[in-house]
Amino acid sequence: MSDSKPGAKLWAESILLQLPLRVGLGGVFTFAAYTKIGSTQSFANAIKGFRIVDADKYGHLIVVAAYTMPWIEMIAGVLLVLGLWSRASAVAIQIMLIAFIAALIHVILDESISADCSCFGDMNLVCESTVGWCQVIRNSILLVPCSYLVWRQGGLLALDRVFRDKSVGNEPEWTVDRE
Repeated sequence: MSDSKPGAKLWAESILLQLPLRVGLGGVFTFAAYTKIGSTQSFANAIKGFRIVDADKYGHLIVVAAYTMPWIEMIAGVLLVLGLWSRASAVAIQIMLIAFIAALIHVILDESISADCSCFGDMNLVCESTVGWCQVIRNSILLVPCSYLVWRQGGLLALDRVFRDKSVGNEPEWTVDRE
């Protein structure tokens, strides 16, 4: 009877937490990527507006970022929704969120910069288009489910479970040497 309780708890966690967090966070990043992929020039202009790098010297980095960042968001978002490579996808999104927060704070603290976020392309979800603390708070809030998924992974309803090596146990066995 005690064996069924941990299984029931894992299923409850998977259904009530991991699945909604994976689908929600993955969906947000998939949508954000979709809004930017079709308007690469607009996104490149938004990146340039942040003045992270000198556009005259390092314009090629802005172009590379404008083409690659939305695709990284798209791939990580779709993989998270599917629950495939859940932890790696959540880590990729977590790294992007931390970088976005740092870039937003850079713009906020440098009063000579007035930039638009372009987090969702030309759409403004929750926050206005001009960079402000609202975007920092929104991205910080998104870090919470992201960190949870890095910690707990995708759950029992993720494709990770289907493709997991059956010869290895589901969880690593941790031991502590005691003397």
